[in-house]
Amino acid sequence: MVKKPFLYNILLNVGLILMILSALAAYDSKLYPVLSISMAIIIVLVYLKYQLLKQVKRTNKDQ
Repeated sequence: MVKKPFLYNILLNVGLILMILSALAAYDSKLYPVLSISMAIIIVLVYLKYQLLKQVKRTNKDQ
């Protein structure tokens, strides 16, 4: 089942890139509520990416 983590990783990377760009645009526009929401989503996405990396390492170790 290589495709599922691979696609999940791509989606997480795209989400992180979009949220970072959103945070930068919100900071430049001085839209601090949008900036705080973007930062919260970035934190969640980084956590999910960390969990995915742990899962992939565990799966590779078992094989």
